[in-house]
Amino acid sequence: MDYVAAIDIGSTNLKCQIFSSDFRVIGSSIQNVNILRPFQGWEEINPNELQNGVKQVIQNALKDADLMSKNIKCIGLSTQRNTFITWNKTTGEHYHNFITWGDSRSSVIVQQLNQSITFKIVKFISKILYLIFAKKEFKVAKSFTFSSIQILPKLLWLLQNNRKFRQDMRNDDVQFGTLDTWILYQASNRKLHVTDVSCASATGLFNLFTMSWMPNYIFQYFGIPYSILPSICSSNISTCLIENSVTCKISNITIACSLADQSASLYGTGSFSKYTAKVTMGTGMFLDINCGSAPEVCLGYFPLVGWTFNNDICFSLEAVDYNSGSLIQLGKSIVNFNNPKELNDILKQGNEFSTNNLLFVLPDTEFSKSIRRDFSFIGVTSSTTKTDMAISILESFAFRIKKILDNLHNEMPQMVLNTLWVDGGVSRNDYICQTIADVTSTTVVRMKNSNRIEVSCLGAAFMAGLSSGVWTNKNELKYFRNRTDHKFIPNNKDNFTNEYKYIRWLYNQKCLY
Repeated sequence: MDYVAAIDIGSTNLKCQIFSSDFRVIGSSIQNVNILRPFQGWEEINPNELQNGVKQVIQNALKDADLMSKNIKCIGLSTQRNTFITWNKTTGEHYHNFITWGDSRSSVIVQQLNQSITFKIVKFISKILYLIFAKKEFKVAKSFTFSSIQILPKLLWLLQNNRKFRQDMRNDDVQFGTLDTWILYQASNRKLHVTDVSCASATGLFNLFTMSWMPNYIFQYFGIPYSILPSICSSNISTCLIENSVTCKISNITIACSLADQSASLYGTGSFSKYTAKVTMGTGMFLDINCGSAPEVCLGYFPLVGWTFNNDICFSLEAVDYNSGSLIQLGKSIVNFNNPKELNDILKQGNEFSTNNLLFVLPDTEFSKSIRRDFSFIGVTSSTTKTDMAISILESFAFRIKKILDNLHNEMPQMVLNTLWVDGGVSRNDYICQTIADVTSTTVVRMKNSNRIEVSCLGAAFMAGLSSGVWTNKNELKYFRNRTDHKFIPNNKDNFTNEYKYIRWLYNQKCLY
């Protein structure tokens, strides 16, 4: 039997899972990602510590599976996006730790960029051109804003504050890479300087319509040489390795594919058809929709590349809500539970809930470390219980998803979702899955967790297995998912009640925030 490994480097955890050819997890390992916070707003990861952690979780997973490296055919790689590092091209020494996507040290620069006259002129011209030509490229440009999550403001911060980086940049002796770039660079013995297209598309430096980096003159304007950028390659890394005659191995196992974590999750849910979607509910809430082989643009969504695999290309739209992690922490502080799955038992123990009139409301916010976490409970009475509050928090997840989908349907009425796949720690709660199904009138599908499968790992492993011949086509994953998934069917009897409560929630949110 063939075995495939998958490594998922997330925001909080580093995971490795080993899959058999019949999709069983036979070995698994997980450890925390150590986030360094030397100053307020800074978030870093030590690259040497992370590299050692990757090797450690592989060895632990092999031990758990009672296998050796030679038994594993290949590795699929899934990585968090917009976490990056720079290093010296000659020596390979890095100038700083990984700067994570959650780092906000460049917030002042972001503000300056958004308020600059040049940027306002560009947006104005793009708006006029969009009115004339109605091209998707101009629609993206007219609605674009800089944010702390993007990489460009942090590179500008490095130019201002890291003298060695600035000097070597002038001497054209610097290389830049996202997290996947660094892993592949090290795994190829410093011969490969590439990034997968799904990771590149999330950086804010990528042109979705040319499938390449932004034009050189844009980088020159900001004083960044084009030469620091890695080459963009297919998610199927095997083709890149063959073209460059390079081996790329971790613990003597070849890396066959590389995907951004949300793309790996979309792939792992089997969302291969146009207008299929998944929502990951963990540290953040990520709603991703497969848009097929042509890019779509919708205000409020990030247009991305899901993956490219041989002749298969998937563009996607993504909506992000960074409040979900803090909401679960709030729920934990109100009701004593360790994880969302435990709430299933707590809710079953309650006999009567007074949640018909209780709402949990918080503002829609951009991700920022400086934003105050405001929230309100609407309809609290003397008979309101802690369980009622927990339920209202869970319902707010569903309402926020419905709001995102309603905005999408208003702009793209041709897109109708019949099924919504869910994954992530928050999705282990049955109540929230059923509520999402009820308020959106959409069948919600969640993988049964009896086999310890992490969906991002499954997506990375499956693509790697397709690349190396372990599996032959995508229907094999669909067949497996159809046999194992848990479906939540919308309850149409409560449709009026759900819609009424959603309208009240929406009204209160607009009034308060």
